[in-house]
Amino acid sequence: MVTYLPRSAWRARPPNDGPGNLTVSRVQGAVIHWPGTGTTSVIHSQAAVASALRGWQNYHMDDRGWSDIAYQVAVDQAGRAWTLRGLRTQSGANGNADLNERYGAILLVLVTGEQPTAALKATTRAVIADFRKIFPRGTAIRPHSAVRPGGTDCPGPAARAALARGEFTPGHVEDDLPYTQAQLRAMMQAEIEEYMRRFWAAPTGTGTAIRKQLNRIEASVARAAISEDNGLDQPLVPAAEPQPDGEVPADESEVPEIGRDPEPLPAPDAEK
Repeated sequence: MVTYLPRSAWRARPPNDGPGNLTVSRVQGAVIHWPGTGTTSVIHSQAAVASALRGWQNYHMDDRGWSDIAYQVAVDQAGRAWTLRGLRTQSGANGNADLNERYGAILLVLVTGEQPTAALKATTRAVIADFRKIFPRGTAIRPHSAVRPGGTDCPGPAARAALARGEFTPGHVEDDLPYTQAQLRAMMQAEIEEYMRRFWAAPTGTGTAIRKQLNRIEASVARAAISEDNGLDQPLVPAAEPQPDGEVPADESEVPEIGRDPEPLPAPDAEK
């Protein structure tokens, strides 16, 4: 779905009395235009596009004597759609009254030598889809150079080439990647292998840290299992190493403390 910036977004002048709306039964399609400025200075920002639209409107109304800026909708390189006359209103851009009654007019904000972006093409496809909803018979998409009497370079070689490839046709799937499918698969496989190597093999990799944590958990579980089997809260203390000649140290209670006084002998019975 296209979001159309209103005329107030570019501070448009009110139109003069014009030709009115297109007739649904007469419309055959949409014609693609460009401004044909002859300059290579790009018009990309929203403020720059709004300023350019005001300038073109002034030229069309003041110098050419037209009722308004000539086109119905403009689409810029950022993929913004601008309401000019509107899709239902007859344009003044196609070359004569008959062509203006049979075709809509969409302006691509391109300059000399500039390629249309994927965003511009996608929005243009969506605008044409909206145009076809209003005018079901208007399925043709033609460059201005193909309809204007006397010929014209409009909409420029880059847009004409994109149009010939079907890149302004609704339903077209854009593919701007300069790689074959085999190249893309090889690149993806290499990325996966490099990721796995970094994940599991690198000393500081996430996989290495996970493996260490798992080892600690396994050791803790093993200790807990040993303690449970022996009825102890703590794992068993390893047995003392055997002494030389197989001697086993006496129990601590049987070894007298050094320096301890001997226990006194029991007193003799008193004489009776």
